[in-house]
Formats: sequence, structure tokens, C-alpha cells
Amino acid sequence: MTQSPDQTISRCLRAYQRFIETTTFHPNILRCLFVNAYNHFLSGKNLAKGGLITQSYNCLRMGLESEWLGLILMKDPRLGMQWAFGLGDEADLKQLKELEKPYVIRKALEDTPRITAKDRDDIYAALSDKSHTILSSVARLFILPNAHVSDGSIDCIPMGDIRGKDNIARILRGTGTVLMFALAEIEDGLGQRLMEEEWT
Repeated sequence: MTQSPDQTISRCLRAYQRFIETTTFHPNILRCLFVNAYNHFLSGKNLAKGGLITQSYNCLRMGLESEWLGLILMKDPRLGMQWAFGLGDEADLKQLKELEKPYVIRKALEDTPRITAKDRDDIYAALSDKSHTILSSVARLFILPNAHVSDGSIDCIPMGDIRGKDNIARILRGTGTVLMFALAEIEDGLGQRLMEEEWT
């Protein structure tokens, strides 16, 4: 039986929570990066359910950034300690400063059999397209039912949200895809099994 986008998101969030609760982080403070990612993903879900696509996708993008930094630092506990406690020499501090840039984080992660740097760039670009302050993130083409496309008009996304069952479902599908991608990153990066199905 096919799950609804809302069911997929809830299942992914439960898996993410289990990962946080059952994983040993070294240093332990790195757990906070994954808790931060979870909170962004949860916020993204709540905003998506309210039809706030721009705000939802911004949260999802920030969640991925936090997770990606966490994965990098978990693979290098020495650098993780320096990130957490400000220790290290000038080269370490420079490397950590570079890791504040999202494109550097995406490039620093190794390709896996399922996820490449291009995949990360693509999902990040898709989220950025809807979450940065550009026309496509603040306005939409509105066409009344049974009207011709030429009768449509471009207007602001309504205050409060975008309504409509189909609109909410579309936003939730995107949210579910990002959460499945985030879990696949953890599976591949840390060698843990979190999802019932394969990410493809």
C-alpha cells in the first residue's frame, strides 16, 4: 500500500529520532547538530502542512546543512572536538571556517554508491530555488479553474499560505523526498540502516 506524503514524513522523522537516541556521538556535543537538523526537518514538515513552501524549504535546506556538517565532523572526531571547543591550530580553525560555507560542506562529503556531490548540489539548488528571495519564491501564476492560462495573473503568494489540497500534497511530497535523502546520507555516511526501503 502506498503511503501518503504525510505518512512518509512521519515515518522518516521517527527514524531520524531513533538514530539520534541510539547513536553514540564522539564528541557527544556533535549530537546537537543532528538534533538541530531534526528540528529543522520537523519545522519544515509543519510549515509544509500549512502551505508555506518558501519557509518550509528554507528549514529543510538548513537541516541538511546541519546534518552534513555533523557527518563530516563524526568522521573526523579530532576536528569535531575543535569545532565544539574552539581548540586547534590556525589550519584547523581555517578549515572549520571554510565548513561554514554550504558549497564547501557538500564537496567535503564523499560520494557514495547512492549519493554524489552532484545529487547534493541538485537537492540544495531545488530547495534554494524555493527558499531564497527571488520572484519564484514570493509570487505564483494564478489561474482560475477552467480558465485559459492566458487569463492567469502573477501575484504574491497569499499571506498565511498557499491553499488547496493539491498544493499542500505537492509541498509535502518535496518534504518527504528531502527527509528520505537525509536518512540515506546517514545510512551511507555512517553505515547504519534507518529506512525500510532503499533510496534511489
